[in-house]
Amino acid sequence: MPRRFLTRRLLPAATGLTLLALPVSALDGGTGASAAGAHGQVSASGRGEIRAPREFSGIAWLATRKRATVPGGDEEPREVFLVCHDTRDNDAERDLPRLSLVRTPVDPRGIDVQELDVDFPSVPNDLESIARVPGRDEALLVESNADGDDPDPTIYLARWDRKLNIRIAGSAPWPSTPQPLVNVEATAVATIGGHDYFVYAERAEGSDTTLVNMTRLRISRSGRITFGTEWVSVPFTAAQPPGARPASGMDIDDEGNLYISAAYDPGDLGPFDSAVYRAARIRPGGPLGAELVPMRPQLLARSSGLKVEGVALVDGSFPIFISDDDEDYGGLLRQLRVTTPENRPAG
Repeated sequence: MPRRFLTRRLLPAATGLTLLALPVSALDGGTGASAAGAHGQVSASGRGEIRAPREFSGIAWLATRKRATVPGGDEEPREVFLVCHDTRDNDAERDLPRLSLVRTPVDPRGIDVQELDVDFPSVPNDLESIARVPGRDEALLVESNADGDDPDPTIYLARWDRKLNIRIAGSAPWPSTPQPLVNVEATAVATIGGHDYFVYAERAEGSDTTLVNMTRLRISRSGRITFGTEWVSVPFTAAQPPGARPASGMDIDDEGNLYISAAYDPGDLGPFDSAVYRAARIRPGGPLGAELVPMRPQLLARSSGLKVEGVALVDGSFPIFISDDDEDYGGLLRQLRVTTPENRPAG
């Protein structure tokens, strides 16, 4: 049975963010979840120990639902996200869930995290990003290649129904890429002129610059995934935070604006640091039918103390949410307070 739990009272340092009440995890007693401290629940010690949820490595918005905060009361909107966990295919982690549904809070109990039991055609290894297909109830779940340690990195196709039941409808190996595939944590899908495009960027450990790459994408009704053979690329440089991986998460809005997170990760205990940028644009034109347009990166938010590994727009537009993989500190969901360089809210 899928595990479900709430997060309560987790308060890491953050700047430049509008914080949704998150908090450290506690059991949702109405779901029948078992005591398992390692999965963000009350520990088996019986002393009420509370643990944070597992890391949130990638994120995609699925739906907006409404829930009454009290019986008979007004219903509050609640965003629902699909997140992936960067669990490895090894003896210690092979049987851990790869996906969870995360719901924004409507009361002080915090976010709701439901770990999912999803059948995959093979054991996923280091899922680091989720790229939702605009306008359709499907997304790509993307293995990172784990610094080249994965002999067969795979991209899975997830689909869901109106009740948000997730199933894997197809899979494909990573396509041939314009540069050697090393470690990818930032992917997205754009739809331009009725055609879909797969976009990714290497996290580029040790450099402040990476390439944003784009090719054609076709997904059949049967779940077959086909990538183009021609690519276009533009550079992206993350000036902040110092020493960061320039691409740790990505999403694209309905107008073709591409958003990228950059993250500094010195080790499992941090201290972490992150930033989110408007990094490029996609517009019709060029040999692929769409082209990447470079731009001077616009810093939208800083997140000191957090390691942002996913960015997700709500139905293709603002607000932006972030998912964090804070390693031994666990996972975290927040809504960004986005400002322009002149410190004005950006819409």
